[in-house]
Amino acid sequence: MKTLNITNGDGAANIIKQSTVAGDVLPWRDPMHHGPFPADLSLSELGKVRAAYLAGPDGNAAEIERDFELRDQHLKASKGYDNIILWFEHDLLDQLQILQILDWFSNVRIGDTILEMICVDRFPGKPDFRGIGELSPKEMASLTAQRQPVTDSLLTLAASGWAAFRSSNPLDLLVFLDGDLGELPFLSVALRRHLEEFPDASKGLTRTEVQLLRLMANGIHAPQQLFLQNMVMETALYIGDWQTYRILDAMCANGLASCEPHPFHFPSFSSEKHSDFTSQRLSLTAAGIRVLSGEQNASGLMPRDGWLGGVKVAEAGTIWTWNRDTAELLRRSV
Repeated sequence: MKTLNITNGDGAANIIKQSTVAGDVLPWRDPMHHGPFPADLSLSELGKVRAAYLAGPDGNAAEIERDFELRDQHLKASKGYDNIILWFEHDLLDQLQILQILDWFSNVRIGDTILEMICVDRFPGKPDFRGIGELSPKEMASLTAQRQPVTDSLLTLAASGWAAFRSSNPLDLLVFLDGDLGELPFLSVALRRHLEEFPDASKGLTRTEVQLLRLMANGIHAPQQLFLQNMVMETALYIGDWQTYRILDAMCANGLASCEPHPFHFPSFSSEKHSDFTSQRLSLTAAGIRVLSGEQNASGLMPRDGWLGGVKVAEAGTIWTWNRDTAELLRRSV
């Protein structure tokens, strides 16, 4: 049988390639837990939006867009395969990629092609399992015994979830979460973690920002250690290192943290410049201490011009906030 294996990123993709698993491998390279996913755009149109966001002001958007185009072309050719297997895990990034991919399959005809999925949150002998990217080729191949057929009802559920994630109104996501998500057993926890990246109603900070400030308060000051220790505070893998450094940079720029030497330096492939990154130390400012203790709300300190899925977090003089105690999203004036 001619098989296509689709998975998150190059790490897992390379392990599949090194294993005894047959077929071609398509890595899905998009850190979907941050940045814009506006509704009513096709896969190719969305690729342009994502490329511009991921490139930032200094990156090569055309190169990223081309990578998305090649990915989409491969996906569109999937009806030429006898079998398609999705390889994913339980964390937010993988769950979002599942929604996007299955939403696409819900709108196309693939004839007699068999569509299956592997999605796990554990592996025997690995009590601290975080994802399939840490498996050996032999261990990865053993997961084929866990593949399950993708049913029509699962395609419908994924399409509804994808629409809710891309809605400009995040309340649609709460409505979706109140439904029966049994066919995607890890999705509810993952999406609720997504909601915690809206600024908290009481502190004005996202969960990630609070965690990073707490780590500084506990004596963690090197940026790479802040990234690594922040991951320890998560029950499932979350944001990558570069997005973590963007958050640290923003907190330094807006007075919640200080960086010595100033300003914050991102990692560099240049050994000389990379030392600028590794030598710096971040600490709480007086404002950061007040915010962390609850004496001050950070709403007036941290500008919110970003996106979470289809939601512009702050727009037209209002901002969406998350109340973790009541699991409510509230829109208020700024």
